[in-house]
Amino acid sequence: MATVVKKRAVTTVKESGEWSGLLVGIYTLWLKHMRKFRSSPVEILFTLATPVLWMLLFGVCMTGMVTEFQGGLGYQAFITPGVMLLTGLTAAILGGTTLLLERVNGTLKEYLVAPIPRLAVLLGSMTSGLTKAILQAIAVLVAGCVLDSTLVFRVLPFLAAIGVVALFCLGFVGLASAFASQAKSMESYHSLIMVMNLPVLFISNALYPLEIMPSTLRGLALLNPTTYAVDACRILLFGTKPEIGLLIDLVVLVLFMFGGLYYGYRSFNKVMQKIGA
Repeated sequence: MATVVKKRAVTTVKESGEWSGLLVGIYTLWLKHMRKFRSSPVEILFTLATPVLWMLLFGVCMTGMVTEFQGGLGYQAFITPGVMLLTGLTAAILGGTTLLLERVNGTLKEYLVAPIPRLAVLLGSMTSGLTKAILQAIAVLVAGCVLDSTLVFRVLPFLAAIGVVALFCLGFVGLASAFASQAKSMESYHSLIMVMNLPVLFISNALYPLEIMPSTLRGLALLNPTTYAVDACRILLFGTKPEIGLLIDLVVLVLFMFGGLYYGYRSFNKVMQKIGA
């Protein structure tokens, strides 16, 4: 009887220590990446430059073209959710770049010598990428409010929209981690990402409604998680008529998130096995 109690106590302490080490490892690596991000204004400006240009140039020039489709919603407001998600996607891709650089220069091996679980290395990179994505998505949303007054700030819909952004970005954080784990060099990583980046934006409802798309393009758009994220954000932030439906949007985004994270985890594990971790 006494022996059994002792074994249970030891097991509990061991599990508690493992969880503690995991959380400490995640926080430490997250803090390191965020400090580096904060001290690199070039990275911040580079990430925000493209969406700001979209909103200032493309959005302003095309204002009014989709009013008839969205019940009076101006084009600047119409494209704000899509541009916000594009910014989050770019931040997620840059998070994968950080992981790739650490793998190439040997920093990843140094992490694994530390007394933290191997999973903490991956989750630390993913959480920092997600944090950057959400912060920059909020910045774009604020810029959209300045350029178009259609958005009325309400706490719960705003937080729900940020949750949608988080689901969307987590899926791409997982994919970016998987690509970064498999890429042979920085050039091959960015080549692969560029092939994916623009189609994610254009083959969706980010810039134009689904109802005006040709049937073939509409079918492809329905395979794109961006379409569901944009639809959900428009419903929550602007109260527009759903193109798909909020419940379907959330189900697809949750499935996409788990799929991306699982793929990233498997790819990361394979890399760790190759380097002898």
